[in-house]
Amino acid sequence: MKIHTDVTTLSRLYPLFKEAGIEGVLTGNFSKIEGFGYQEIFGALLQTGNIPEVCKVITRCDTCLPPYSSEEKPWEDCSREESMGLIISFFLDIIGLHNESQDLLNQLKSLKQTSL
Repeated sequence: MKIHTDVTTLSRLYPLFKEAGIEGVLTGNFSKIEGFGYQEIFGALLQTGNIPEVCKVITRCDTCLPPYSSEEKPWEDCSREESMGLIISFFLDIIGLHNESQDLLNQLKSLKQTSL
């Protein structure tokens, strides 16, 4: 499974992020998300109920697959750590931190393998 960061993905994410009030992440207008950290971003997406849809758009897949999960399952059934790990990796990737994004995904994979 791959994280997609192309214009099509960003366009599909924009309404979901706008509903959550965090569209500044996609547009580069960081004044809209000033003071936001992991908890605030997660809370904003959680409040809208769009976390599974965001994960589907980012991966172009309806299921959470390893390394994001220990087993294939619908994004709706994934844990906070599985879904937010993916979303944070996406954020790192869109701001140009490709190595850090991949490192996070590798760490998630290691965590899932040791918890089996």
